[in-house]
Amino acid sequence: MIYLILFSLFTSLFVSVPTAANSSQAPNLQIRSDDVRASATSGGNLRGAALAVLENDELLLGGGKSGGELFLYNLEMKQLTKLGSLIAANRRPNDSRFAINDIAVLSQSATSANLLVSYPRLGLQRDCVEIVVENVNYDRINQKIKRIKNWLVTKPCVPISAVQHTSGRFAVIDSKSAYVTIGDLGYTQISNRKKRGDLGSIFKVSSNSVTKVSQGHRNAQGILLYNGRDLLAAEHGPRGGDELNLIKQGGDYGWPFVTYGQPYGPGDYVKPSKTGTHAGFIEPLKYWVPSIAPTELIQLPKSGWGNWNNQLVLGTLREQVLVFMAVDESFSVTTSVNVDIGERIRDLEVLSTNQVVATTDSGLLLIINQRPSS
Repeated sequence: MIYLILFSLFTSLFVSVPTAANSSQAPNLQIRSDDVRASATSGGNLRGAALAVLENDELLLGGGKSGGELFLYNLEMKQLTKLGSLIAANRRPNDSRFAINDIAVLSQSATSANLLVSYPRLGLQRDCVEIVVENVNYDRINQKIKRIKNWLVTKPCVPISAVQHTSGRFAVIDSKSAYVTIGDLGYTQISNRKKRGDLGSIFKVSSNSVTKVSQGHRNAQGILLYNGRDLLAAEHGPRGGDELNLIKQGGDYGWPFVTYGQPYGPGDYVKPSKTGTHAGFIEPLKYWVPSIAPTELIQLPKSGWGNWNNQLVLGTLREQVLVFMAVDESFSVTTSVNVDIGERIRDLEVLSTNQVVATTDSGLLLIINQRPSS
C-alpha cells in the first residue's frame, strides 16, 4: 500500500532555526519537514517512527498504526510504502509504547537488505512484556520483508504494567553483529542483579551469540560507535540525571543504586539508593539536571558542519532541542550547546548528503543541515 504524502506550506517550507541564545558557537540550522504521520504510532501519546538509512538515502521507518509496521520512504518522491508488519496483533495492546524501537541495516545490496529490528511485545500468556531483537530480510525488488530469526528475546518477561524504558537501540559493528540497549522495563526488582536478568544492560548480539557488555542502565535510547571504535550511550535518569556514558566491557553504570537525578516519589517502581552521586560506579562523561530526556546519539560527518564536523548530536524529547557536543581525545565534553527544534525528536540518522534526518513524535520527518554562510 502506498501513501502519497501531501504537503501544506507549513510542512514544505525550509525553516531557519535560530541559534541557542547562550552560545555563539551553535550552528545555524536549516530544516525541511515532511509529513509522515502514517508511520507514527498512536495509543496514548503519539510516538514517532524508528529510522534507518539505506545507501541510496531511501529511509526505513518503523511504527505505524499497529506499532510493528515497516515502511519505505522515498525522500525525492515524498512517498511512503508499507512493507509489512512484525508485531502480531495479539501480542500488543493499543499502546504507542508497543512499537518498533529501532532498525539497523547490517548489510545491503541492490536487491536486498539484512536488518535488525527491536520491539516490545506481550509474552505468550499476554500478562508480561519482553523485548525482541529480530533479524529480518528486506526484498528491495518486491518491497517485502521476511522474518529470519530472533537474535534475542529478553528475560524475565515482566508484569504488563511495566512497559516503559524498552530502549532497544542499535549500533552496528559489522555485517554480522551489533550492540543493542535493553532498558529496565520499569521492573520493580531491577535492584536484584539475579532477578533483573537481561534488563538494564547493553549486549553484543549476532545470529548465534549474545554477550552482555555492561549493566546498570535505566533507559538508554541513544548508542553510537564513535569513530567506529568507542561505544557511547545516552540514557534517561529519574527527574534529571540523564547521562552520556563511555561504555566499557563489564562496566556497571549504577542504576538503580546511584543517580544524579531524584526519585519521583513513593509511588514509583523503584527508589534509587543514593542520589546526587555516582560513587562506586562508572561516572558519566556528562549528565543533565534537570532532565532533557535524551534519545538517539549520532556523529556528524567530516564535512558540511564547519566547527561541528565529526562531533556529537543528541536528540531530546522533553527539551525539544538538539544537543551539539564536542569531545576531546579523553572524551571530556569540551562544548555543549542546545539548538531549539520545537519538536520531540524520536530518532536521528545521517544521510549521504551530510544532512541529518530525524523523526518526531508529531509525525514529521526533518531534514537538517547547517545554513551556508552568506
